[in-house]
Amino acid sequence: RAKRGKKKREKQSKANVNNLLNIVGYLLSLVTSYLGGVAGWFGGVPNSEISSKYQTLVTPSSAYFGYIWALIFISQGIFAVAQLLPKYREQPLVQNGLGSIYFLACSAQTAWAITFGYAIMPAAFVAMCVLCAALLNILKRQWDVVFEEENEIATAIRLGDITEEELVENSAAPPPSLAYWLLRFPFAVHAGWIAPATPLMLSVLLVYQGVDPTYELWVAVISIPLLFGGCMGLLLREESGAPVYTFPGVVAYACIGICWELQAPAYSILARHDDATISLMKNLSGFCGACLLVVMLSRSIALLLRDAWLKWNHTDETLSIDGEQYPYVKA
Repeated sequence: RAKRGKKKREKQSKANVNNLLNIVGYLLSLVTSYLGGVAGWFGGVPNSEISSKYQTLVTPSSAYFGYIWALIFISQGIFAVAQLLPKYREQPLVQNGLGSIYFLACSAQTAWAITFGYAIMPAAFVAMCVLCAALLNILKRQWDVVFEEENEIATAIRLGDITEEELVENSAAPPPSLAYWLLRFPFAVHAGWIAPATPLMLSVLLVYQGVDPTYELWVAVISIPLLFGGCMGLLLREESGAPVYTFPGVVAYACIGICWELQAPAYSILARHDDATISLMKNLSGFCGACLLVVMLSRSIALLLRDAWLKWNHTDETLSIDGEQYPYVKA
């Protein structure tokens, strides 16, 4: 199976239900997000005006929303077309890594666009939670596929069933391969944005309900460090397929957007929170965003130097465990 899975598949079947659901889900999400977020069909006002009305301590600058959503929809649009092509439609990352979960994510995105447009914040928060859970599930499923495929490759090479020269296609789609940008990158970006957007939506709900601003502060000071810790774990992992840069990079982008917005907070923020609270959140979000970027840069440089040193010294990339030699998989 390892040898068959890593070489280009000769036999291709027609697009199945999962492939069709992916394209339908994407189009549904794209249309409703544009109609609600930009055209203001749902509720009569665009999302930018609603976000300004319910400004919170973890709301990024409005410009940051436009850039990241453009990247999300463009990358997922390319994916939606690519996954219909014979080369990718049967990829494990599509059939097992996504399955029908992407359609669920698109449905939740659609529900959020409609409920948020009509300012039904409790329903919008539920839709956001479902969307976040679906995207994180996609990342987990794709990670399982990557882990399995990388282990099969390593085992096949160790047993002599296949050599690195015979390896035509890696089904795990490691970066910076084209398959990675087509099949994995769009969902890592989407999940990286929705992860901080979920506590943001909870904060919006609290403002909508008019609760004590202290609870909004607690959501902010708990969620950002939790996201920071999770991203650090992804960056410092050592197993096959690690580290992960896209998800932490988007979270860092969101944190910097929050810090930037709090440089000149909206009047509604000034009315609910004192200067010390605003300064705390500005510094916390800026610190977390900057630290993630520094760790990403230093980690990538360290790994590049390590790989270059191994290649220059012609060192066998093997790892000795209990006297047995195993192939060393590049991180």
